Amino acid sequence: MTSATIIGQRRPVTGPLLLLLAGMGALLAGCQSPGRESPELARQRAEAAAEAPAVPDGQIDEQIHRLWKEKSPEMNSRLNVTVDRGEVLLTGNARDPDMRVDAVRLAWQADGVRKVLNEIKIADESSLSDSATDAWISTKLWAALLLDGQVRSSNYSIETVNQVVYIMGVARSGVELEAVLQHARELPRVRQVVNYVRR
Repeated sequence: MTSATIIGQRRPVTGPLLLLLAGMGALLAGCQSPGRESPELARQRAEAAAEAPAVPDGQIDEQIHRLWKEKSPEMNSRLNVTVDRGEVLLTGNARDPDMRVDAVRLAWQADGVRKVLNEIKIADESSLSDSATDAWISTKLWAALLLDGQVRSSNYSIETVNQVVYIMGVARSGVELEAVLQHARELPRVRQVVNYVRR
């Protein structure tokens, strides 16, 4: 049995008094100022909010398939979509470079998309005048975006077809978008820059 000293006297703490003290201790341990939360709870809440997608992955997937169907029903039979926390992976075999560009452009139009990873192959590459030049242009542009501290390169997708650069994604600002477009325009051998970026 536990005892307590009350003004010089020792008295045993009995069951009801012990329960009352234990309850008050638990109550006081959980007390905080109104409207304030512990730093740990605030950190956990912020991490959960950052991880949770604004739009559920299933809805993003449905939007992309709907957009593809409106453009060309063939897209849904040739191409695949996988969505994970707002990041979209595109795979499959496009009929031609135009279908591939359209697939990526339309994927970026779906609400909640944070990133598009394009792994679509082109079934008929006979329409490509110089795929080595196109690959060189895309690589150079990616390098310029990665080195530019004012640009979040993960917000963009780049396709180069017959020396025409297609830029898709979401710009954080008009200044960032103009920087991206300027990098593309400055590259040698680029015939045209097509902007499909949304803000």
